[in-house]
Amino acid sequence: MKHYLALLLLLLPAVRIAAQNGIQFEHELSLDDALAKAKAEGKAVFMDAYTTWCGPCRLMASKTFTDSALGAYFNARFVNLKMDMEKGEGPALALRYGVEYYPTLLFLNPDGARMHKVVGYYNAGDFLRVGTTAMDPAANLLALETRYRQGERSADLLRTLTEAKSAAVDASSVELANDYLKTQADLGTPENMDFIMHYLEDPYAQGFRYLQEKRAAFEARFSPKEVKQKIDAIFENYLQNHSNLQLGEIQRLYGVVYPEHGERLASNYRLTYYRKRGDMENFAKSAVDHYKRYPSDDADELNEMAFLFLQNLTDQVMLEKALDWARQSVAIRETSYNQDTLARLYLKLGKKKQAAAAARRSIELAKSAGEDASMTVELLEKINGK
Repeated sequence: MKHYLALLLLLLPAVRIAAQNGIQFEHELSLDDALAKAKAEGKAVFMDAYTTWCGPCRLMASKTFTDSALGAYFNARFVNLKMDMEKGEGPALALRYGVEYYPTLLFLNPDGARMHKVVGYYNAGDFLRVGTTAMDPAANLLALETRYRQGERSADLLRTLTEAKSAAVDASSVELANDYLKTQADLGTPENMDFIMHYLEDPYAQGFRYLQEKRAAFEARFSPKEVKQKIDAIFENYLQNHSNLQLGEIQRLYGVVYPEHGERLASNYRLTYYRKRGDMENFAKSAVDHYKRYPSDDADELNEMAFLFLQNLTDQVMLEKALDWARQSVAIRETSYNQDTLARLYLKLGKKKQAAAAARRSIELAKSAGEDASMTVELLEKINGK
């Protein structure tokens, strides 16, 4: 027993050290209490703004915050606070500090002012660098914003502030990136090409025009796949962040981002635009115009368009056009589905003989492919008056 107690006493310091590894969070403190404690101890506050359903939040809790080097740095300099943004004071704090994405990692001075902010998953090494930046009174986000508010517009500040705002998922980073690139006489330096690929978000900016003009150079430095992904992301993000764009503005956007195929893409988008709004008259007119200018050889696409006309239109001229597409679909690749569409269009146009023939063919194809033909059987019975 004495030996056991002696061994236990020897192990206690190691157990205590192991328990202190990683960031030690205050789970019971309110933010006001954490700020008061920070002021009393000469520290700042680190707040992990999380939700229970956030996967990256859980991953940081289990993989990042448990790191001993990170814990040593943070525990000495911060009162560390975990805050569920959907419980207690969390929702109010989310509004106060502009928390929209998770995890959001906030660094506050003892007065509650935001010194630094980043969003998203970080491993231990990268997050240690975030923490050191947050504690640097010349490099944290608050310091950079203060210099900007005071009128400084140096290239170094614009670039650094763009990077910091982007890490915080702050929309103002878009214009800051544009402003930085305007200060550069040569956008083709390796540093500026990297900057464009990482931070450019505006399809109407000088930097995007340069990316298009020098696309081959960007593809050589990165890869054709990465450049395409960047251009597609710029388009999609702009569209998502400008949800009130009118049709004409969207068509212009297609032309700017995809100059070689912009008109075709814009023409195709008109179909989506009118269909989403339930404007089937303009949808039909746009579809006829689109396929006149850009004929399709995709059997499924033609069949889908013919079926949409079948479902939503009664105009005979438009139904005849749908009938043409259904016939083209069958000619390209015959299936039970396009024969079924053909049968229904014939019936809607009053052509029962042709409708019955198409229905029988659809049933035959479905049975040979092991598909369910029950709906087409019902259609055939309707055609035959049963």
